[in-house]
Amino acid sequence: MISRSTVDTVDLQAVLAEYELGTIYSVTGAGGTAGRTWKVRTSTGDYFLRLRGLRTSSEARLLYDHGLREHLIARGVPTVSAVRTRTGERWVRTKGRVYELYPFVVGRQFRPESEGEIAEAARALAEFHRAAADYRPQVQEPVAQYTTLGFSDEVSDRLDDPRLQLVNMLKVREMASSKHERELVDRCIARVRALMRSYAGTKYDRLAGWVVHGDYTPANLLFSEEGEVVGIFDLDWAMPGTRCRDVADGLYFFASVPRRIDPSDIWSLTEAADLDLDRCTIFLEAYHEVAPLLRHEVDAIPYAFAGRWFSVRLEGMAKVDASERFRFFSRDIEKPLLWFDRNWPLLRDRTFRTS
Repeated sequence: MISRSTVDTVDLQAVLAEYELGTIYSVTGAGGTAGRTWKVRTSTGDYFLRLRGLRTSSEARLLYDHGLREHLIARGVPTVSAVRTRTGERWVRTKGRVYELYPFVVGRQFRPESEGEIAEAARALAEFHRAAADYRPQVQEPVAQYTTLGFSDEVSDRLDDPRLQLVNMLKVREMASSKHERELVDRCIARVRALMRSYAGTKYDRLAGWVVHGDYTPANLLFSEEGEVVGIFDLDWAMPGTRCRDVADGLYFFASVPRRIDPSDIWSLTEAADLDLDRCTIFLEAYHEVAPLLRHEVDAIPYAFAGRWFSVRLEGMAKVDASERFRFFSRDIEKPLLWFDRNWPLLRDRTFRTS
């Protein structure tokens, strides 16, 4: 049965009625920070129901996402296609929201203490990039990052555009209540201005040409008990871009000092974790063995990391109470950036001696 205490009974019953599922035994909440998710047990099997975020629910984004899934499956990437409705659609749109139903994949979360799973996550990402590289859909649209903050409605044709980050970070500066806080934001703004010179325009265009996952975190992977990736999910933000961006994601979320991440808690998911030189080396070496990075891609990793990290904090601000937004953005914001400043030359030399 569907619990009234955790879900909108009428909405979910109406959504599930669009599918041939047999008898529905239970619908239980399964977490999520942007949308909401549920595990559905039925007489025809178990399923995973998800409510997509508003910014990734346009027709163009849906077509891109579901087309990419079919493309990846045909090339052996461990992901799944959405279950078709009675009328053959891959999603249900109701009351302005989009729901998708997927076969339930059995697996477990990433074990952060496992160096083998760091390498496995990196190899899976490399295989994803190789498989997705020739995906060329007809329909694309600009990226609506940061718009949920309400600071600006500007969009871009790429992820982590430093031009948009600058617009929004200037608004963050207005939230600072002390000289110390303003100086902190000013240092971040200086880094964004540097990205506008080094990670934009023709320099960025030279890196692009790939299809990126866009949110390559432990929350979107499943592992087998043997430590193999058995599922890569949540392609809401998959789009053309530079694979360095996903590599930066991988370093931050998989190669930091072991910590337990609560994928349903935005504070936990975005904490300033301690990066680890050896674990970062494991991730980069494993990725590079499967899909070698070119020299200019290697050189761009610190820029991609900074751009992604600022996006993590700017995007996440919209998911916390307004009174907590500045604290959310500023808490240890420079910690992973300063680590990269200190350690990137050594990490690069250890990992890419021949690049």
